[in-house]
Order: sequence, then structure tokens, then C-alpha cells
Amino acid sequence: MNINVNQLFGKTDGVSGMVSDYNSIKNGSYGKLMKSYYKGQAGSTNAAGKSDKSNRNNTLDKIMADRKNPTLSKEATAANAKLNSSLKTLTTALSALQSKDTYKNKAANKNTAADKNENNANNSLAKRSLKDFVSSYNDAVKSSKKSTMNNISKNVANMMKAAKENEDKFKELGVNINRDGTLTVNEDKLNSADDERIAELFDGDKAMSFGSKAASSLNRAASYTVNEDNAATAAEDAAKTATADRSRSLMDSITGLKDEETYAEGNALEEASDFVDYYNSTLNSARNAGSTAVTANLSSMMQKTAQNSGALAEIGVNVGTDGRLSINADTFRNTDTAKLQDTLTNFAGAIESDARLLNYFSTTGTEANAGYSANGGYNITANDLVSGIFDNLQ
Repeated sequence: MNINVNQLFGKTDGVSGMVSDYNSIKNGSYGKLMKSYYKGQAGSTNAAGKSDKSNRNNTLDKIMADRKNPTLSKEATAANAKLNSSLKTLTTALSALQSKDTYKNKAANKNTAADKNENNANNSLAKRSLKDFVSSYNDAVKSSKKSTMNNISKNVANMMKAAKENEDKFKELGVNINRDGTLTVNEDKLNSADDERIAELFDGDKAMSFGSKAASSLNRAASYTVNEDNAATAAEDAAKTATADRSRSLMDSITGLKDEETYAEGNALEEASDFVDYYNSTLNSARNAGSTAVTANLSSMMQKTAQNSGALAEIGVNVGTDGRLSINADTFRNTDTAKLQDTLTNFAGAIESDARLLNYFSTTGTEANAGYSANGGYNITANDLVSGIFDNLQ
């Protein structure tokens, strides 16, 4: 069955266009369109008479691949989060080990044979804090090796170096340093250790003690955590602001491409060039906006662009492997005006709702369940569809 892209995504505007998009997803036409895209390109040829199937499929494959977060990216994100959380608990445990209150109750902390028989040795606050420290320390070491937060990882490495320098003192407490830098607790040996040895190792008043070096490393790591979090937030806010501005210009340019006077007055190349600039700049900023709603609608716009890539290439508008557009001015000028108008009008209509949604979400900062999801579904409420979006844009 042949499916006309224009019938599905090219002829409708505004709210009706969005409803059409939604119905196409819901009734399965969108899935058929995607299959048709892959299957139907076999018979198409380029100017040299050669099949364009490989190039077009590669373009769509690349865009679809970019749309999904790579496994490594997800692992790094998880490692960063784990590193931040482990450093917080590590700091808490270190503070306890450096607090005089931890060692005040000498009777409770004294490890006699009677204490062991009564199973009271593990009730030592110092020993419990040390085991908490070891657990968080190991989490920090493991996650730092997968983290992308290099400045923080360097300080974890400095703390590991300090631990190695004090390896003998750790062993006296029943704490062994493994080959990968993590720590292992020998419970029996720790139970028989003197809490005063723990206090000595973690003494924050002695500049060369492990405790002082660990505290310095954690303090520096904490400052980088705050700075990097602030920098990331500032960068995302800047990207949202840029997306709001550029998507507004993209919407105006889409209106220009749909205007008959653009072609009647011979301004098609100028308007198309402006459109390409606004499209690419919107794509660049939206990718960094840190908003799931913006990302979802950006993916939708890029999908529709890929679906129209064959028709666009015929008039000299090419889709790169990174999803960006470019214009071959010679091909564009040599294309019949009627064909230019038909192709650009249909394409502009296809992505108009996505451009509007990009502007809406980047402007308002709303994170509603709207837009295309990662599995190709479309989530949008009637309120978002009718009441909120276009009122906000006018």
C-alpha cells in the first residue's frame, strides 16, 4: 500500500494539524508510514540516476539512533548521581569519625572479652561510623571510575592515595585496601581494635593524618559538585531561552514558506535559507535544553524532516547525518517554482505543530506529558492541545 506523507502530515495547520498527527499515531498510520519510507525508497533515484535508498535510510537511521540515549551515556549519568550521593554519606561518616562525641563513652567503646561475648562490640559508635565510611568510600571509588565529573574524580583519587599511604594503620583496624582501591572490613579484627586507633587515623586536627587529607579532598569535591550543578543548570536555562527565541523565528519562517507571495515574488531561496538557519539553530539549542518535553518534540520534528528528506533533496534542501539542513542553491534555483512551493509548503505544514510545541515548552518551562515519547507514542492532554498551547503563543 502506498502512503502519501502529505496526506498524513502535510496538509493541516494549527490545532487541526496536531489532532491529525495524534490520530495518525493512534490508528497505526504512522507506523505504516515508517515502513513505507524504508520500503518505498528502493525505486527512487537521484540526479545521477542512482538509488538514494542507502543515503536516505542512513540519514533516518542516524537521526533515530541519536534520538535514543546511548548505553554509555546512561551509565555515566548513573555514575555521576551515585558519586554525588556517596560523597554526601561519606562526608557524614567522616564527620562522625572526627567528632569527639563519637569517642566520649569510653565504657561502651571499650572492647573487652565480656563485651565480645555479649555481642556489644559492634555497638561502638566509632566502629559503626567506620563501616559507614568504608561503604560510602567504596561507592565513591567505583562510581568515580565511570563518572564524567573529572574534577570530582580527581579528588576521590587523592583520597585513595592518602588511604594507600596509611595502609598499615587501616590494617590495624581490620580494614584492607583491595587492588581496585576499594576497602574491605575484617569484622573480627575490627571488633578487637581500639577505638582510639580509629580516632588517631581520622584525626582532623593533624594536618598529615588520613582524616585531614580525606576532609580536604571531600571539601574540594563538594565545591566542584556545586559549581558543576550550577553550571549545568545555567547552561540548560540558556539553551531553553535560546530555543524559545529561535523556535519563534522558525515559526515565522514556516509561515513565510506557506505564503503564496513568497513564490510569486521570487523570494523562495531567501526564505528557505532563513528557514534552514532557524531550523538548525533551534535544533542546536533544543538538544541542550535539558527538558523532556522539548526533547520529545524535537525528536518528532526531526522524524518528520527525515520522512520528507527525499522530496527535499530533489529541490536542493539536504538533511545531514546530524539532522541539520543545508541548501544547494544551484539545484534550488533550477527547480520549477510550483514544485518548490508544493514541497516546502507540505514540509512546513508537517513540522509546524512541533515548532509551536518547542516554543511553548521552552518558553513556559512546562514539563507536561506532551509530545512523542521514546517508543513512538504520543502523549498529550486535551487541555494542553486546545487551551494552553496556542493561547500562550499568540
